[in-house]
Amino acid sequence: MPRHLTQEVQERSLRWGRERDHLKLSLRDASVAEQIQAYKQFEKRRLKETCTAFERQEIRRRTAEDLVMATCEGPWRLFSPYLRRLEKLGYSTMDRRLFACVMAAMASKGSPAGRRKTVELIADIERRTRGRKYHPELRWEIDHALARARMFAGLDTEERATEARGRRKKTAPRGRRSEK
Repeated sequence: MPRHLTQEVQERSLRWGRERDHLKLSLRDASVAEQIQAYKQFEKRRLKETCTAFERQEIRRRTAEDLVMATCEGPWRLFSPYLRRLEKLGYSTMDRRLFACVMAAMASKGSPAGRRKTVELIADIERRTRGRKYHPELRWEIDHALARARMFAGLDTEERATEARGRRKKTAPRGRRSEK
């Protein structure tokens, strides 16, 4: 990411952000197909205006995030191509990675492939955050997002049942009892 943005680039980015926000609001009640079409058209228009590779990457990444959000309520087969596209473009922050994980969990309902992918995403985030020191509020947000992802994917109850089956009662040690 460039350290110093020119005034022109800053203004263009702000204008694109406002247009993107207006588009999201206007598509609030639209069907998934209409949302997909609108986001793809928006991306095409913005890519024509970009001047740098960084801007093109960001436009593509943010459009992929919008498409992931738009398709998360649909079936997995509609959602998964947009998730793959977002993964290919890369996540800009841990927040975006968590976002993709929760959206994947929401879209995974009834799909074994979706559940497997959600498990992969959760494991990846846990691996990346394990052993790192985060501010307590940030740690809570990460843990809460992962818990929500597990809940949406139906993994939370399954994991607890597996844990319960795996636990054994502690038995008293065998041998002589000491008398006092």
